[in-house]
Amino acid sequence: MPRDLFGRDAKDEAQLTASPESQNSGTTSQDGYNEFTIDRGDEGFGLGPSRNAKVDNKALSDLHPYVQTLSRSDVDSCVALENATFPENERCSREKFMYRLTTCPELSLGLFSTTTPDGPTATAALPTYAHSRPPDSASPTKKSTLVAQVIATKCVSTTVTDESMDYPSDWRSRGVSLSERQGHQEHGRTIAIHSLAALPEFKGRGLGKIVMRSYMQRMESSGIADRIVLLAHDHLIDYYVALGFRNTGKSEVQFGGGEWVNMSYIITESLPGS
Repeated sequence: MPRDLFGRDAKDEAQLTASPESQNSGTTSQDGYNEFTIDRGDEGFGLGPSRNAKVDNKALSDLHPYVQTLSRSDVDSCVALENATFPENERCSREKFMYRLTTCPELSLGLFSTTTPDGPTATAALPTYAHSRPPDSASPTKKSTLVAQVIATKCVSTTVTDESMDYPSDWRSRGVSLSERQGHQEHGRTIAIHSLAALPEFKGRGLGKIVMRSYMQRMESSGIADRIVLLAHDHLIDYYVALGFRNTGKSEVQFGGGEWVNMSYIITESLPGS
């Protein structure tokens, strides 16, 4: 479930702007999505000209973060991050991660930090470091470590449901059907976020907000959905309201013991000219 790990709001707002630097040459990854690094210039951190995020430049001075679409090769890092973040009854299983990263990887986003062997994320104490790998063939001595993630699927409902959070048990053998009732529904116009997580070791650095704002901007630009929805506990309502979400009432979802609130971000209302 989405969770606020970075409750501190910095006093200064940093504008998110695209950076030309990426892991490889150019700015487009092999899956067709742009990669960005965090620009520490006078304009702040960069992931898109239309968003402002309350983040602290000094807090990220020891990291070298960039965002990138997640894939099946990231599944072990995703599981490690999930397990380090959520109570056991709210965690996503490895099989469910594999299903989501296979069926709709374009709906998930990771915030990575590239580090040298003596860098801040180069420590076995970080849950995801054991699964780090070189960012590209030209940088064999560096490691790219997952520090935050957004995991999602699409659904036809306007809220997150128990069915949308589930997945077909036989998905590996039969593939994905357009008439799917459980899990990802490709023809849906609602993006259901199932996990917003960031390493507890970097609590207070605004990484959750960075990856979430970058994700929201990416989904707006793609035109593939009308809204983004998620579930939150009562104490996180204000956090998501500050990101542009609306409280649409109590959820009937019973996952993790229930007691969830529906939060919705309407994309079509936020687009210019809509």
